[in-house]
Amino acid sequence: MRKCKVTIKIPEGEECLELRKRLQKARYQVLEDGENWLGIAQAIEAVGNAIAKKSKVETGLGNLKKELQKFIKKWHPTTGRGQYEVEEGPFESTFENLLEEVRKTRNDEAHTGAAARAAARIATVVGIYLEDTLMVASEAEKDVKAYIQEEVVRAYTWQRLGECRRLMLTYSFSCLPVKIGTEWKILTDVDLAEYLAVKGADGRKEKVEEAIKNGLNVEDAAEVKPTYCKWKALKKMKGKAAVVMTEGDLVGIITPFDLL
Repeated sequence: MRKCKVTIKIPEGEECLELRKRLQKARYQVLEDGENWLGIAQAIEAVGNAIAKKSKVETGLGNLKKELQKFIKKWHPTTGRGQYEVEEGPFESTFENLLEEVRKTRNDEAHTGAAARAAARIATVVGIYLEDTLMVASEAEKDVKAYIQEEVVRAYTWQRLGECRRLMLTYSFSCLPVKIGTEWKILTDVDLAEYLAVKGADGRKEKVEEAIKNGLNVEDAAEVKPTYCKWKALKKMKGKAAVVMTEGDLVGIITPFDLL
């Protein structure tokens, strides 16, 4: 029997980045709710539909597996450099097996509890493979712009430390940008934790500006531009978080972790 050739459409650069951001957002949602595997499954389907030229109402993961596997094989930064092994085993078979687990789970949306958390972990791994692949396919992997999120979560001087703490815990952030006068500073989880350890529960009621006067440490923020290459940005960041600025406006915050 003659096999049907699988053809895929590589999305344009901007579309690749938008699909990657959708996968990232779904991954962050798992941090808030460990059972929220469905968001990642839907984001994976969106990638499959984009490269298969199909709308999400026409098909599901079962009909998109071949397209996704071919996309990964061609563009993933590991296989794209002639390396076919990952820590878990042969790369292609590993991705295929994980994707099949996501498909099975997608067909049975009744998973809750431990089963849902396990499904979320598997879907997250598949999503990360696709995030890396989309970044390479976008041909934008060397620029800072490709790594920042459009929605900036920041602290304000009038906010109470309890709210800053909640933001860090909700989004698993290790730092928040805060503008003091005309200068941007970085409030880190370490500095906040040390301050609250001394002040206790009452410290959470203090406003940021008040806490700074009382000894809360905030670090100077390095500034980078979206057009910087990764290497230039990392040299300026010196191992710390930085604010991303365009014409004096804050458009994002970036850490060395984001540029991995």
